[in-house]
Amino acid sequence: MKIIHTSPNKIEKINDSGIFGDCLFFSTNEYMMTQSDIVYVYSLEISEEKICAVYDLYDEEIIRNIAEVLEISEDDAERVLNSRDTVWDHGGGGEIDWWVQGKQGECAKRMGFEAANGRDEQGHVYIVPMIDRENDLVLERIDND
Repeated sequence: MKIIHTSPNKIEKINDSGIFGDCLFFSTNEYMMTQSDIVYVYSLEISEEKICAVYDLYDEEIIRNIAEVLEISEDDAERVLNSRDTVWDHGGGGEIDWWVQGKQGECAKRMGFEAANGRDEQGHVYIVPMIDRENDLVLERIDND
């Protein structure tokens, strides 16, 4: 299946130092999350068998990390990881919510998948760990306003 990512910047090298780790966010529908005059539209081909639903995510180390950061129990952290709860349910805010989305992508990768399938403020989203996968991105076009 073909999924789409939009960016205000040309993607040349992906690292894991951002709030989302090495994850990029994709959708089957193109949407813009930037006020930039220039938008780079990328696509990625991914097999549906290589996508894990966030509801199925589980990793003890990631759960412990979420518990520590949010200062909550590991049971609550597991519910945050698999989106049965939100960080907002446990006193967290926007940046922590984004950080958890990065952890969801990391967890999917640890479980042998290429992406986690969930929901965010834009709707249906694919969270894809992309370190060393720049060549998998296809630049579809550059929009200039």
